[in-house]
Formats: sequence, structure tokens, C-alpha cells
Amino acid sequence: METADVRRREFLVHGGAAAAVGLALLGPSFPAWAFPSRPGEEVVPWADPPPPVAAPQVVPRQLDWERLDSWITPNDRFFVVASNTLGGCRGTTGPSSPDPATGRPYGLTFPIITIRDMVRVQERLLRHLGIEELRLVAGGSMGGMQALEWAVMYPERVRAALPIATTARLSARGIAFNEIARRAICLDPRWNKGDYYGSEDGGPDAGLALARMVGTVTYLSDAVLQEQFGRKPASEESAIERDLHARFDVERYLHDEGEALVRRFDANSYLYLTKACDLHDVSRGYPSLEAALARVTARTLLVAIRSDDLFPPQETDEIVAILRRHNRDVRHFLLDSAYGHDAFLVEQDKMLSVLRDFVAEI
Repeated sequence: METADVRRREFLVHGGAAAAVGLALLGPSFPAWAFPSRPGEEVVPWADPPPPVAAPQVVPRQLDWERLDSWITPNDRFFVVASNTLGGCRGTTGPSSPDPATGRPYGLTFPIITIRDMVRVQERLLRHLGIEELRLVAGGSMGGMQALEWAVMYPERVRAALPIATTARLSARGIAFNEIARRAICLDPRWNKGDYYGSEDGGPDAGLALARMVGTVTYLSDAVLQEQFGRKPASEESAIERDLHARFDVERYLHDEGEALVRRFDANSYLYLTKACDLHDVSRGYPSLEAALARVTARTLLVAIRSDDLFPPQETDEIVAILRRHNRDVRHFLLDSAYGHDAFLVEQDKMLSVLRDFVAEI
């Protein structure tokens, strides 16, 4: 779904020294600029409320290398850009941002966005910074979707791509779980059709927590859930668990995950970002997936996870096969882990040497 409305609007772009959405853009050697951040926070708002601006604002600051993924070795070769995503709630414009026409949060008047829209906003940021070429575009999960789109949309600007635990187009299973999560939010009476900002009743915290619980189950494999939790009793119980006589540790874990997301995320952003993932299809606008991926000229390393049910390895295999048919420089690493989709975060050490070797060559 193309969103011309998004391309006409002026959006505020925020960033942090760490990749909040799992996407890192590495350019050639550049002055040491990064986006401002406070200890314990991902971004610092530029203004409160942040006005829409035609160009991103940048503040000089020494890069905080310790907060970057350990496979990006600090040196003078790279300038690392990690912007927060369009549609989110950590600075860059999203449904919780004020609409300049009304002064109130956009809510559901915010336009539907796609992964490509996110990439277009990032490209505009790089133009503002004066960066013409990207040595590497890297990301995991939704960040991997963006990395693939970068390589397809701007092949002349991307030297290398590293999509991790991702897909060229979301499967029916992924869309189904995202829809369950969205319904959990929308059926919360406090969602109020997206207009809950500033409400005395608060927002749809219960719905957002439930959505996160659904997502958490998709990130972990059956084997890990059984190994870590099985039928172990919970060491602590919340009030709702006591009322329902719940006794299992996996229930406690899911409640904790839900409550943690409520403290740091916006429910409408969850709706918009999951819908963007549903709409993700690299082949959209091209005759086929083959034709879209034929545009890729970047040296590419694709990482899949053996136990990933959300983005199964065969989806990565399809991308690799197409790139090889077009004689592209593509490599494939299958992470052997039982953790499921979360393995690229939980067991990152298993792929560090492969990532470091790849980055050292670009």
C-alpha cells in the first residue's frame, strides 16, 4: 500500500546512539556526530511538543560505542546512524505526536505507513547529513525488513546489507498473530478509537499488555518455553493471578512482559507498526520478488534462525536463492538455536564471529 500522504508531510526525525528499532546505517568516515541521549533514555525530545520540521535536527556528540552492538568495532572507518522509526513513540513522528493543524495527537488520523515509508524518512535524514553512500545497512526483525528495502530501493547507495531474522514479505501466520494483538488493543474500552491521550481513565494498558503477551509467545520456540518454564510454579503472583488461581511461572513471565511494554510504549504505535509489518512485501510495485531482488547489488549476508517460527529459515533461503541466480555476492548463516525468533538477541554470541568477519570486509 503506497502512502503518498506520508511523502507530502513533514516529519520530525529523532535518533539515539543505540538502534531503537534494530536498524543501523553505517556510512564512510565522517565527523563524530550522533543524536543526543540521556542516561537510561533512548532519545531526548527536541522540543515539547516537537514541531514538524522540514529537515532533521542534529546535535554534535561523541558516539557512545558501548551502546552499539558489539560486532560493530569502533574505529575511524564508520559513522553509525541509528534513527527511531516513523510511526513509533520515541521521538520520530507517530500517532502520539501532535498534529500541527490541531495541536492534538494524531491518533488514528495518522496515515497508514509501510516499511518503505520508514526507509524514505531515513534516506531523507542521510541526505540532510550529507551521506551519499552506506557501507552497511544492518537490522534484525523489522529492522531486517528495512535493510532489505534499502538494498532494493537504493542499490547504488548501499555497499553491503545484513538482514537478520527477517523476511521479504510477511507470512499469513505472522499477519494472523499481529491481527490478534491489534484486536486485543482495540477491544480495550479505554482505547476509545485511538483517542485516549490525556484521558483521565488512561489508555488501553490492558489491551497493549495482552498484545505483548501474544507477541512474546511468537518470539520463543516451543522447546525453550518448555525448558524454561514447563509446569514450574510461579514464585510470585499478581492480584489477577491470585484471583484466577494461576500457579505457573510462564503466566507470571507473560504478565511481566506485558506490563513492561505498557510502561515504555504507545498502543497506537503498536497498531501502526504491526500493520506496517503486515504490508511489508519487497516485491510490491515490481513484476515479482525475483525482479525486486534483482535490483540488489550490495554484498549481502542473511542470517536465519533454525527454530524461528515467525520468520522461518526457508523464507531466508528463498532470498538467498534468488540473489545467487543473479550472481550476487550473497552469504547465508543459519543460527543454530532453540530460542526461536528471539535467538538473534538472546544468543547473539553464536553469530558474532560471522558478523565481525563480514563487517571487516566491507
